[in-house]
Amino acid sequence: MVIEEKDSLWPQRGDHLFIEREDWYYNAVLNGQRDNLSLYAVGYKRAGEILVKSVVESRQDHDSLVFLIAFVYRQYLELRLKQLIRDSRRLLGDNSGFPATHKIAELWKLCRPLLDQTGLKTDAQVLEVIEELIAEFAEVDEDSYAFRYPTDKRNNPSLPDLRFVNLPNLADVIRKMSNFFEAVGWQLSVTLERETVPRLSTCNASYLDGHSARQQPREFEPQEEKDAGPLISG
Repeated sequence: MVIEEKDSLWPQRGDHLFIEREDWYYNAVLNGQRDNLSLYAVGYKRAGEILVKSVVESRQDHDSLVFLIAFVYRQYLELRLKQLIRDSRRLLGDNSGFPATHKIAELWKLCRPLLDQTGLKTDAQVLEVIEELIAEFAEVDEDSYAFRYPTDKRNNPSLPDLRFVNLPNLADVIRKMSNFFEAVGWQLSVTLERETVPRLSTCNASYLDGHSARQQPREFEPQEEKDAGPLISG
């Protein structure tokens, strides 16, 4: 039996997947930002939003796109939690990064006390809700496999007890979680900048003292900064 190319195009010799073309406005720029972890997270969340919008507007593809939508939203949560862990540790003088696990419940279990240690003022009730939602997602997809494969490694159904998922609701709740994570992440970033700039300026001045006889070192004079206040009010 011979299978022939008819109405649809098939790959041809000379085709490549990852290239740059002259229509530069369609060229994605990789590694163009200081924090690619944040960029990855934003990309996954944005993909979920675009897919849900497409389903809602077309009223089609619910049953096939649900897996991809749930996966990219879960991936967003995982990366955001890892970023919060990494930045909280940095603020506490620990540069060990984040743990190499896909279990979002374990990541949150590590993340929550770190946020307390950094001194960020967050609403305890919101933290409880976040914990419940992460636990709900982890119960359905603990290891980030359930929405990628129809069966697990033992050939059991990946989603045996989940029958319906309302996609607009999923997107709405993830958006609310994202609002919280973005606020916390922003506050951590600002605090890290405040801690880092004086240290870098002191190091630069020391370098100039020891290595440049022609250039006079400039003393760093920190500017007064207003108190940012609590991150989230009660």
